[in-house]
This record gives sequence, C-alpha cells and structure tokens, in this order.
Amino acid sequence: MTATHIRYGKFDGKPACLVVVQFDFIPTYQTRFKYIEIELKIVRGAGSSIITYQPHSWEGKAGALPVEQTSKFGSQVGGSGGGATAGLDTGYERRTERTEIKKARIFSVLEDSTVMWRLSENDVTREGVPNPFRAALIVETDGKFSIRVKYEANMSRSVDPRSWRSAHARLTEPLDLSQSSVGQGVGPVVVGIDEMEKGSFNLSDFALTEWDL
Repeated sequence: MTATHIRYGKFDGKPACLVVVQFDFIPTYQTRFKYIEIELKIVRGAGSSIITYQPHSWEGKAGALPVEQTSKFGSQVGGSGGGATAGLDTGYERRTERTEIKKARIFSVLEDSTVMWRLSENDVTREGVPNPFRAALIVETDGKFSIRVKYEANMSRSVDPRSWRSAHARLTEPLDLSQSSVGQGVGPVVVGIDEMEKGSFNLSDFALTEWDL
C-alpha cells in the first residue's frame, strides 16, 4: 500500500484529513488475483472516523458464459414371473442452454472507523481483479490517527475458476498520521485543500475506476 495524497483541512465544517491510498497487486509469474478483500481501519485515534470514501462500487464490462443444463425424464416398465423382476428404464433427455453474465466488480461496506472493499475478477475473461486499486477517504480527526490495512485474497494459475489458493497480508505497523508529521501534505497538492468545504469537491476524482475488464 502507498499513501499518494495526505492533506489536512476541513470537511462539512469539521477538521478532517484527505487520504488517498493505492494498492498494487503484483502476482508471481502466470498467477492472477481472482478475489481480494481489503480492510482499512482507523486505529489509535480517539474520536477519529471515516466520514466518506470512494469508490463505493464499480462494475466492469460484461462477459457471456454459456451454461448447458441437462434434464432427464423417465419411467420404468417391467413385469415379474417365477419370482423374478425385470425392468426397463424409458424416457428422454432435454438439453437447455442459458447465458450467465460475468463481470469484474468492486463492492464496499463502511462501518464507522472501518471500510472494506471486495474486488473480484471477471470469470469469463480471467484477467484478474482491477489493478492497481486506488481509494480515497476523508477522516474526521483532531489531527492524529493511524491506519491499519490487511487483505485476504484468492489466487489462481489455472483457467479453471475453481482452482485457487488463498493468501493474506497486513501492514506490519499501522501508518501513523498527524499534522506535525505530514506538514504541508504528501503527494500532489490538492487544488486548495479548502476545496473540501465546497459543494464542487468531488472525492471520486481521486479514486481509480477506469479499468477495461
């Protein structure tokens, strides 16, 4: 994880901090990430909480996966004689085809000081999850707080979407932030941090959602 932007200012009349983080999922050779669950939590900051964040959700292009179903209908006819029973199965099979739409997706959940993103690949194209993943959040804070990040993932080397192995990781130490440590801010200057107080401020401008998956 890399914090690309960190700026203190005000949002909705409250002291707040803009934080933009980027995750680069770099698999090993011929391995892709099928599914990732990212948990970002505010810790070690009394009274600090996430006010808003982006992205909330995203859907990639649709992929069509043909699915064939077979149904068998039948009955049994037969008779008995001399204590022996014989039977013959009769019936027919019906094959139907349907199309299942698959997409790469991002879905998120916010609970006070924690936001969770779930990223999944398109099972048809099998190009992995959206990568890199960039998210933006505004934290209400008195100036000091820490961020803890962990993720769980499913990885695959096979064309079979059911063939996968799990992986997980977390920051060894929380990322500590304060106005004294950040100073004038980290990353490209937001066009006047006071823009956070204006209705035209768009947090989604900092979130990456333009994957062709």
